Amino acid sequence: MYIKFPKKVVVFIIFCLLSFTACGCVLRSLTIDSEPSGAMVYLDDEPIGETPVTTTFTYYGTRKITLEKTDSEGRLLYERKIVYEKIKTPFYQIVPLDFFSEIVIPVNLKDEHRFTYQLDPIKQIPKETVQKDVIKNAEELRERLRTPVAH
Repeated sequence: MYIKFPKKVVVFIIFCLLSFTACGCVLRSLTIDSEPSGAMVYLDDEPIGETPVTTTFTYYGTRKITLEKTDSEGRLLYERKIVYEKIKTPFYQIVPLDFFSEIVIPVNLKDEHRFTYQLDPIKQIPKETVQKDVIKNAEELRERLRTPVAH
């Protein structure tokens, strides 16, 4: 026993099957490098690896990028760098064009973004200055504790 489908339904099913086999996509990547290399990178506060590092992403917009380079004991060797980078949406990813770039056009499009950052060495503060600042802060705190709080 055979089921006979109308011609329009058969054409529609064939079109759907072909469109899924011939669909394209957009490959989005973000590469972060630093000078010097080997800094740990956090993208939106999630670790992604040491520079140079490449990761994929799904959404456009402003991303928080944090870089820090430490020694084997975890001490910072360079100033921690926090930047907010706006990753702009390319024209072919704007609605309704994104339908064609993601599904209809049988080509893989690449959207690559590359950022390079210069890390600044940590400024060494003389030990005496640090000690004076700690003592000054301790004296200010002691004075605040001695002053009665008005209710």
